[in-house]
Amino acid sequence: MKKEIVWPEGRQSAAMVCIMLDAEFIWLSMNRELYDTPKHRSMGEYGPRRGLARVLEALERFHVKATFFTPGAFAENYPELLEEVVQAGHEIALHGYEHEDFAKLSPEEQRSVLRRGIDTLERVAGKKPVGFRLPEGGCTEETLQLIQEAGFLYDNSFFDHDIPYRVSLPGAAEDMIEIPTRWELIDFPYLAWGDSFPAGNARIAIYDDVLDNWLRELNADYDMGFCYVLSLTPQTIGSPGRMFMMNTVLEQLTRKNIWVATGEEIARYVKSL
Repeated sequence: MKKEIVWPEGRQSAAMVCIMLDAEFIWLSMNRELYDTPKHRSMGEYGPRRGLARVLEALERFHVKATFFTPGAFAENYPELLEEVVQAGHEIALHGYEHEDFAKLSPEEQRSVLRRGIDTLERVAGKKPVGFRLPEGGCTEETLQLIQEAGFLYDNSFFDHDIPYRVSLPGAAEDMIEIPTRWELIDFPYLAWGDSFPAGNARIAIYDDVLDNWLRELNADYDMGFCYVLSLTPQTIGSPGRMFMMNTVLEQLTRKNIWVATGEEIARYVKSL
């Protein structure tokens, strides 16, 4: 099979590890009336209180630099934790301000969220974010244009390819890079559970089955030279009984001939081609 992209350093494929610092804000964005109680907020607060430290330790052990998609509200509420992530050398990218559903916002409201989020991350993390990922939810026809207008180097929100590609929009001074993702490589839909999530209140998935999905996708992307994008959330992956899943994937990523890079590194490389 002819490779669709040649990765740097003679690597067979690429991989990006995304850490979603959603904390309690993902639950509040779903249904604030239902989830804005101490009991329900505590589900998300487990991430910064317990799970994040385990995630950072695993990344350090396997010498992997990840991209931490961060709502502005997380930076405001947990600045000392974001500083730990920065000090560990990971990338900080934007994930909305309060994990908003962009589909429910007007274009001007979306601009405001992007502007507020960028300013907050730049102030707390010390660097303007170059990457963006939509919070879980939808978007409008204008959203991609607004992301590009905000000056982002890359986006990590869509599902329409196996490798990163250029996005050329009318009137844009420069192309933006889209790094596609996959639902089956996101831990939250498998492992989170709340009063109204997931729809129908399906139970939490069997861990070995989820890990099998992740490893099958990893091996297929490796064989075909694609870009494997794994998305993990400290509140879900970071419990003691689940960390073996992250550790197993990181071990495989670093054992194979895979270029494991941040979103910024991947986007700058693709833009240079």
